Amino acid sequence: MYLSVNLLGLFVRGLFPDPKLDELKKDTKFEFLKHEIEHSQRANVWTNITALILNIIYFYLLIHFWNIGVVIAVLIIMAGRLPDLLWDIRHGRKTDPKLMKHNALYYISAFLPWLAFPVLYFSLYN
Repeated sequence: MYLSVNLLGLFVRGLFPDPKLDELKKDTKFEFLKHEIEHSQRANVWTNITALILNIIYFYLLIHFWNIGVVIAVLIIMAGRLPDLLWDIRHGRKTDPKLMKHNALYYISAFLPWLAFPVLYFSLYN
């Protein structure tokens, strides 16, 4: 089930390019560096497309071998992890609960993965 978190992370990281690289590309005089930044941005696009295809295949396989309840459990886990991934991308480091704002979104995203377990149980055994 936590493969979904890695697939989501692979997909989300490609959606948010690093603004520092865009600034460096604009300000640098070195053509080699500009070329490498463009190459990195193209690689991000292809990584994002690959991650999207892998996510679609993953959802298809879950529905094919199990049922829609398992897919719902995976989507709940993904939704719970999304705010942490966005925080990681925005701050450039691993999520630190001490530094995050403890608002309603924080508590909802912490609770959602726990909600996925009963959904998974009922979808597999009922």
